[in-house]
Amino acid sequence: MSSDFYWESDAEHRITQRTPGSGSNALSAARARAQLGKRRWEVPYLSPDESGWKAHRADLDAHRPFRNFELSRKDIDGTERFAAISGDPVFDSTGRFIGYRGVGTDITERKRAEEELRRRELRYRAVSHTARDAFITGDANGRIVGWNPAAERIFGYAEAEVIGQPLTLLMPQRFRSRHLEGMQRVQSGGERYAIGRTLELTGQRKDASEFPLELSLAAWTLAEGQFFTGIIRDLSERKAAEAKIQRLTQLYAALSQCNQAIVRCANEDELFAQICRDAVRFGGMKAVRISLADAQTRMVRVAASFGIDALDVKNFNVSFDADSPFGRGPTGTAIRENRPFWCQDFMNDPATAPWRDRGERKGWGSVAALPLLKGGAVIGALVVFYGETDAFDEDARKLLTEMATDIGFALDNFERERARVLVTENLRAAEEQFRGLVEQSIAGIYIIQDDKLAYVNPRFAEILGYASPDELIGRESLSLVAEADRIVILEQRRRIEEGAQSASYGFTALRQDGSTTEVGVHSARATHNGRPAVIGLMQDIAEKKRAEEQIQRYLKQLETAFMSTVEVATALSEMRDPYTAGHERRVGKIAAAIGVELGLDAQRVEGLRVAGYLHDIGKITIPAEILSKPGKLSAIEYQLIQGHPQSSYDVLKDVEFPWPVAEVALQHHERIDGSGYPQGLKGEAILLEARIMAVADVMEAMSSHRPYRPGLGVDKALAEIERGRGSAYDAVVVDACVKLFQEHGDLLLA
Repeated sequence: MSSDFYWESDAEHRITQRTPGSGSNALSAARARAQLGKRRWEVPYLSPDESGWKAHRADLDAHRPFRNFELSRKDIDGTERFAAISGDPVFDSTGRFIGYRGVGTDITERKRAEEELRRRELRYRAVSHTARDAFITGDANGRIVGWNPAAERIFGYAEAEVIGQPLTLLMPQRFRSRHLEGMQRVQSGGERYAIGRTLELTGQRKDASEFPLELSLAAWTLAEGQFFTGIIRDLSERKAAEAKIQRLTQLYAALSQCNQAIVRCANEDELFAQICRDAVRFGGMKAVRISLADAQTRMVRVAASFGIDALDVKNFNVSFDADSPFGRGPTGTAIRENRPFWCQDFMNDPATAPWRDRGERKGWGSVAALPLLKGGAVIGALVVFYGETDAFDEDARKLLTEMATDIGFALDNFERERARVLVTENLRAAEEQFRGLVEQSIAGIYIIQDDKLAYVNPRFAEILGYASPDELIGRESLSLVAEADRIVILEQRRRIEEGAQSASYGFTALRQDGSTTEVGVHSARATHNGRPAVIGLMQDIAEKKRAEEQIQRYLKQLETAFMSTVEVATALSEMRDPYTAGHERRVGKIAAAIGVELGLDAQRVEGLRVAGYLHDIGKITIPAEILSKPGKLSAIEYQLIQGHPQSSYDVLKDVEFPWPVAEVALQHHERIDGSGYPQGLKGEAILLEARIMAVADVMEAMSSHRPYRPGLGVDKALAEIERGRGSAYDAVVVDACVKLFQEHGDLLLA
């Protein structure tokens, strides 16, 4: 017999001779020497255990031959080595037992291979039994020979039900013949195109239901023959998620198109037609309809539709009367009860019974009806149809609700636009009237830019003896000043250029005929056509000895004219954002009233009124289309809006008001807890006037209509400031405001 080494032992079973193993080297020789003179079980061993050695010694003591006794020892290099030994007893000529002799084989590599195979089998079993995917093995005849727990969960068969059954058990009938053809091709040595590839197929469960699956197939061969192992993943959840993502993507696209239509369309009929068309084209719906309610007949008429039923409205019979069978469907219920109606299975929902024949012809699976509001009242419904059932999950419902809400905003915007046109016309008339007042003012009004007169009114020309303002436009401003006073003028102009907000002074002016006259002016920094300028008022004060009351009257006229200029700035700002016309005036009115309630003096109260007029002047830097946008602002658009306090401050900071108008404009969106903007100021770091303005601004804004929502009313506005009392808003200011609105709410918002 083949062996790696030869050995002998004496009658006491001590090793007397052992040759080194095959491939003899110093290590194998050392192993042999280490065993000489010792019984086999006296050499440190790792296996067998004590019972195994006991049985082996019993054979030796009985002088019986033995074969392939396996043992393992810790080798000199620290590794475990295995050997299988065989031996026969040796007797002398008298029959006396004198020892054993035999051979041994080093089986270390075989043992290691067996251990590795065992580990691999355990790993495979652990993987296959804990995997979420099915591991199914078939033989060359297409019979199932391997089945893991995941396969039972996915297909519904217990292992005992499928072992030995054909693989065609797991596939729909229509695919079985093609599978068998493929098996025959493989068995005859043909192309095995499915091996090593990942395929998407259709499986069939025990209950005959079908589902999408992903198959990765591998082939392997043993002595018993060829086998195929498939790793199968159930794609049902993934496919459902993909379908949901596709549906939501389409809904987002439809919502985007809807919002674009809201911006583009000029009237309701155009808007309704465009929304129905875009919802079908971009939203994946079979049909979309906008229906309007007739309050007198209690019937519903189709205002616009698109899709498979766009032209099929002749026999349209829908009511919103609860007593009518045609009024208890999705559309009628949505209109009557002012709530969305979600029908997930058109053909089996009792509410759709009167229209089931039509739904079967059209292939409707789901339908939703969402109420449309105009001015807070339901006027109709947006109705959408899908081909599949269960089309309205939570996300889809949110998007469709948002679409219906946006349509309602658009309808309100059409009403507001009609009102805006009227307001614009009135504002234009008021501007013309104001311009007339400026042109006919008893004070000379002028604008200087680049040291030249850019504008003068008739009174300015009259004071200097000119027949027309046109004669002065473009003239060097210093050319109208007596030589002796030009240094004074230059000094005052330098002060304004270096930061003074305004200046009042007098000088000797040169008239057209060469004569002189004494004038007094009040000037301030301003912007004209987007560039720095100086705006001012001029009075003829040649009669210096006129009565003091006359002088005081003129000064009052100057102050009135200056306040009129403030109102001009407010009016120009409102022209940029007509939807909030009157907002600044009402905020100023509310702020002044709160100031009185808090006991501020008349001077500070007047400062609050002026600050209210001008706190939003910075909105002139924001594009008009953003100010009047009906829908939700993007992040960038909202950042532009948040920049208006800083813009207001930049416009006002160099005007020499007797009140902190610019600082109030900068801080009116700050909050007590530091959550405001633009500086995140807290508590007393915010001016009292700004804390008052913050509350007045919120009260007016929430109570009034906006392009993106209807007015929320005084009650919700009061609830908001009371909610933020002591955190967002000054507690004392909130208490004063609540008291005022409880007593004079209507007057404050008038």
